[in-house]
Amino acid sequence: MRNFKKYWSFVLLFFSAFSVFSQDVQFTQFYANPLYLSPSFTGGIVGYRVAANYRNQWTFVPGTFNTFSVSWDHNSPAFRSGFGVMAMRDQAGDGNLANTRMGVLYSYDIEPFPDWHLRPGLAFFLQQISIDFSKLIFSDQLTSTPMPPTSVTQPGKDAVWDIDVSSSILAYSDNMWLGVTWDHMLKPVATFYDDNSRLPHKITVHGGYRYITKGFLLSRIEESFTVAFNYRVQDIYRQLDLGLYFYSQPISFGVWWRGLPKNSVGRRVDALAFMVGYKWEQVSMGYSYDFTISRLGLASGGSHEISMIYEFRLTPKKRWKAIPCPTF
Repeated sequence: MRNFKKYWSFVLLFFSAFSVFSQDVQFTQFYANPLYLSPSFTGGIVGYRVAANYRNQWTFVPGTFNTFSVSWDHNSPAFRSGFGVMAMRDQAGDGNLANTRMGVLYSYDIEPFPDWHLRPGLAFFLQQISIDFSKLIFSDQLTSTPMPPTSVTQPGKDAVWDIDVSSSILAYSDNMWLGVTWDHMLKPVATFYDDNSRLPHKITVHGGYRYITKGFLLSRIEESFTVAFNYRVQDIYRQLDLGLYFYSQPISFGVWWRGLPKNSVGRRVDALAFMVGYKWEQVSMGYSYDFTISRLGLASGGSHEISMIYEFRLTPKKRWKAIPCPTF
């Protein structure tokens, strides 16, 4: 009986770690976290930009998922390049199972045609996964009171470091864009034990179209509609986000459908997300709520997300084509 409990304790520990590290965190306001979405967005503004994001997922579930992200990037027209840095921490559960990433990013702008740009990007990351085993409770500890020590053998380390690389390409015009990102090219370590568990590759395809109903590109856009999508493939998992934004200066509203393609693992529909944003001059702020419509339902409490972007704008010497992402 003791061996049976020990076996299932190992299974529960492995499943918890695998479920967290086999999939990257997903942001509902992914265009408000541009450097996380794609290195090609690095320097996709005129001047400097600082972005901060916070996500609280499944607020009614004990040991929720909390994600913090901050980034800084700069456009250098003289070198047709963008430079940036980013840091992110994803923390899950009472055991403080966490994934921390810090990286530098670069992009280069190419103009093959007068109205179209290509922007390849590259990012290098230092990654740490960590856990506090002292806060974990295993099944063999629930058999008596007071709680006995666990028979699960803990690993000799509570933090693991590795390096990672991401690459991307983005094509865009005044009101349209399409991009592809390849994350975890080096498949960094995703285990505390001496096995070969690694974070799988992730491919992201994203794009959209903006229709301006009031205002002009070279001046202030006062009103617009934007449709966008974000499709992700990571190991056996598939995820598709489809959304519509309406912007009327200075307020924006958005609704997103998050679902799974027909042949994917899990249910086809996971959540509906609603977003409201405010933009004035250099400041953009957004709030979104994910309403879970999968089996977890209202018991999950949904997910909250807050974003803020501040742009330190400079006056370019010549017209510069900014990437036409949704306005928040």
